Amino acid sequence: MTKIFLIRHGETEWNKLGKIQGNSDVNLSPEGLRQAQLLAKHVPFGNVDAVYSSDLKRASDTAKILAARFNLPVIEKPGLRETNFGDWEGEPISKLLEDFPDDFGNFFIKPDKVNPPNGETFLECQARVENALDELIAEHENQSIIVVSHGAAIRLLLCAALDVRIRKMWSISQFNTALNILVADEGNFRVELVNSTAHLYLG
Repeated sequence: MTKIFLIRHGETEWNKLGKIQGNSDVNLSPEGLRQAQLLAKHVPFGNVDAVYSSDLKRASDTAKILAARFNLPVIEKPGLRETNFGDWEGEPISKLLEDFPDDFGNFFIKPDKVNPPNGETFLECQARVENALDELIAEHENQSIIVVSHGAAIRLLLCAALDVRIRKMWSISQFNTALNILVADEGNFRVELVNSTAHLYLG
């Protein structure tokens, strides 16, 4: 059995501007740093055995703040990256909806049909992040780990854990520094918590 504390990174300036981030390496905003510090201060668990993150700065910097709480290093794992949105990255969602109503129009309505130019589909991302998480589970039998990743990537992992279709992925909220708790046991998942941001209100 492996307990996974699956966490979305803190806020970035692109989050505030409604821009598509994907594999673009965007820094945390001051608010994002504050969110990560609040989570580290109020983590609702006692001990972890390892801390992993995507190798993108917004995730790894969030993970470093959490890891310091437990005196652990952060191990970066590229397989935990956000979906690669290709040519759409850096563009505001509102502009993409206006300029590419057919191609981008399915982003929130039929995400299983989305195929970003020079990027990857959500199905491809789901397979990648599932493989990365499976590797961590195999390495940490009977342990607890922190895994810091990204909004869409985490939704896709939760869809897989709950056996929910990708088309319903946006039905799962994932706010910045949201905490999700999964337990992996002999190939099966139990989801114990989704999208908790209680730490942001504790000061």
